[in-house]
Amino acid sequence: MNNKTWKYVKTLEDEQLIEDFEKTHGVTFPEDLKEIFRKYNGGRPPMKRYDTAVEKNKEFKTLLSFNRADVENIYKFCPLDSSDATLIPFASDPAGNFFVLKDGKIFFWNHETDETTFLADTFTDFLNTLY
Repeated sequence: MNNKTWKYVKTLEDEQLIEDFEKTHGVTFPEDLKEIFRKYNGGRPPMKRYDTAVEKNKEFKTLLSFNRADVENIYKFCPLDSSDATLIPFASDPAGNFFVLKDGKIFFWNHETDETTFLADTFTDFLNTLY
């Protein structure tokens, strides 16, 4: 995917913001996800639908931004109001749920049930499922 296909991308104010977030929250984002943050901070991919093992036609909304002044920024939602303190949100859906990193893998977190659903081993793999 190239930059022209993503919508509402917010230029990352400083790449150091990603590293600072990692240090503050004790997380290391996988390199493919960091590359997406650098290119498409706060953006929405051109294809947004995906399926899970039990649900079809779910929607990916937007990456969270590392710029503190942006409305949907990662600092606002981390930590999540979850029983699992290891979940790191990095993107949202239209219903207030989040795509999270857990043990280096990509999961969907439902804010109403506090349950996670495995989506992919890597963010690149997840992006490749979008239609």
